[in-house]
Amino acid sequence: MLIADCGSTWTKILDTDTERLEIIQTREMVKRDDLFFEIATGHSGKNRCRLYRNELIALAEGSLSLVEEEDFSVVDVGGRDLKFIRFAGRKIQKLDWNLACGSSTGATIELLGNYYQADFDALAPSRKWINVTCGVFGMEKVLEHVSTGTDAGESLAMFIHGLVRNVFDFTGRPDRLFLSGGFCANNCFLQTLAKYCSVVALGRTVPLEGLRGKHHLEEADLTGGAP
Repeated sequence: MLIADCGSTWTKILDTDTERLEIIQTREMVKRDDLFFEIATGHSGKNRCRLYRNELIALAEGSLSLVEEEDFSVVDVGGRDLKFIRFAGRKIQKLDWNLACGSSTGATIELLGNYYQADFDALAPSRKWINVTCGVFGMEKVLEHVSTGTDAGESLAMFIHGLVRNVFDFTGRPDRLFLSGGFCANNCFLQTLAKYCSVVALGRTVPLEGLRGKHHLEEADLTGGAP
């Protein structure tokens, strides 16, 4: 059975029979007429599946499958949004979904990283930060710092620090935070966030674990009109 998390920039596809995971760019996924999923989440998967699950629900169910703690907070930092859920007694206490411009920084980091050929595993965190209130303006700040003599790696680390501060504030400044999404593979992001709170990286497949159906939550009661 094929299940998929069809994100804004990346699509994660899991064959539950073989446990084979395929991660492809969403722009390539939409070109493939042969791809149809039994269950999917993410806005690009709505017309390619038999059963569609809301993204917050998939994230919540996947988090419950992977985390054994009674009380915990999880955030998914995507290409264009942030999704946050706080659990108390393994029941949802709070959830939020930020689709504002300031949250669309995952894709911006990827663009900047490719442009400057950055190795985020080797990139050291910066004590300074750029205020990332908008992905475009934040990218402009990086270019400005580089043009005035700041090392490109340091400028990127400053941008990441600004993003980390946004994430930390958005999630209510918890003592411990479970992280979902592509930033789990960004060592500079992880080290920077660790200066603010304890971090547990769950990886990029948390929503896929939710689609497996180990936990079932009611969409209407939990999304509260979220897109």
